Amino acid sequence: MIKQCPTCNVVIQNTSRQWSNKTYCTQKCRKVANRKKQSQSTRAQQRRANMRQNNEVLRLVRECRRAGTVQILDGHTIDSFLETMELVRNRPKGEVALCHIHPVKGKGCTGLFHCKNLFYGGKYQNSQFGKKYLGGGLSISNKKLKSKWAIEKETPANDVLILVEKFLGNIIPQYLELAPVRKSKRYQLVEKIMELEPGADPEHLMSYGYKKLQARLDMLCHSKSTSIQDSIESKYIAYMDELTRFIGYGGERVKMLDQLRRLLVIAYMALERQSESHTFNKYFYVKYEPLIEPKYGQARLRAPEKWSHFKDLVYNTVFSVLQGASLDTKVFKKELLSYLVFPPTPA
Repeated sequence: MIKQCPTCNVVIQNTSRQWSNKTYCTQKCRKVANRKKQSQSTRAQQRRANMRQNNEVLRLVRECRRAGTVQILDGHTIDSFLETMELVRNRPKGEVALCHIHPVKGKGCTGLFHCKNLFYGGKYQNSQFGKKYLGGGLSISNKKLKSKWAIEKETPANDVLILVEKFLGNIIPQYLELAPVRKSKRYQLVEKIMELEPGADPEHLMSYGYKKLQARLDMLCHSKSTSIQDSIESKYIAYMDELTRFIGYGGERVKMLDQLRRLLVIAYMALERQSESHTFNKYFYVKYEPLIEPKYGQARLRAPEKWSHFKDLVYNTVFSVLQGASLDTKVFKKELLSYLVFPPTPA
């Protein structure tokens, strides 16, 4: 039997009767391991303390309240939970909202808070779509919902989190070890508002966006802060990234999703050349240039004044597909290309 030191991976030689009890090769390695363990424990404790002021965790709490149960976390593994919370943390630029595929309040079922049931889509498209359901996503039957996991809209965040941790078992301790659970920048504003307005409800304030909190603080201070400039980037790349994510999950829809993504690359090139469309993403070509087909490389709108109709076609189509709709890509390609012309590549 070979035994290695977990700190330095050196083989521990069997030179004494105490060999079977040795874990580390030297006292130095033992101390290094203990310091590392203490550091990890301290970091996990700090992250746990940050949970109630963390954007992703607060979103999870709101979703549980909205559904009336923590069973919207059904079926999670540590990997899927990490991916879901990372999805919430890394909100794309542009006018986007985190959308459910299977609605939270569906007919006889409750949509899950899970990365495979969530995607970023346009705020406008999401408001127009409402609570419709086209297929796919993840849900739990309402018949399986248990009263012991139920919560109310007024349930304090701490009580919700206690119930979440009970429901998920060892996933939360693992999450605290692996994920960056940082305090929200909004919390700093909330603390300042509480100093000037002691009677305010901090938990309610944390449900506001950064700009709204800043405006409230400015009003209390009778001053005006430097405003945060809205991003000039469009939500186009958010749709591309979400298609790419769902392609990565595999399944029978992969071919259709991949064909749609390739068509969206052509549409992007045409819209980007139309300045009025405000279609721009800094890293679009860094990510998706390999998908460009040379024959479509100079794509332009046949009738530039119809850019808004064209963009609506693209956004509405990809939104409905991410919502679970099926798409005849040949028919869509024909319609898409009817808006475009392809001048020869300059010599």
